[in-house]
Amino acid sequence: MKVGLDELDLRLIEMLQKDSSAPSVKIAGMLKVTEGTVRNRVRKLRRLGVIRKFTVAVDPMALGKTNVAFVLLNPFPGRLQEVAKRLAAIDAIDEVHETHTYGDLLLKVRAKSPSELADIIASRIKTVPGVAGTQVISVLNVWKDA
Repeated sequence: MKVGLDELDLRLIEMLQKDSSAPSVKIAGMLKVTEGTVRNRVRKLRRLGVIRKFTVAVDPMALGKTNVAFVLLNPFPGRLQEVAKRLAAIDAIDEVHETHTYGDLLLKVRAKSPSELADIIASRIKTVPGVAGTQVISVLNVWKDA
């Protein structure tokens, strides 16, 4: 759904993406509008679904999740949506993307150790009903991570 956003909305979103804990009064000063305008715009953006939630961005490395792998996954024909939804519910999987390349789904998985990573893949991913095959790509170094 495309929503009509103006320049103020876009600047507000950019500021909130950098620090969603910034007080409305501070954001208002930086945008040169009133605090009420900021609050009303945030309320509107939430109502429209542009802002889905406010959350905390945590560095997974600081939590010990230093082992990363990407998993290319092929479900059995006709099972892609069902498999994707089941995988998206697994907390050890950070991302689930539908692709049109070597695999139908691309997963990003994080773990605290190589053995934990192997266990997640073997016992939580490959056992999802409808999974036909996987290919695991281990990450050696992370140069940029959103």
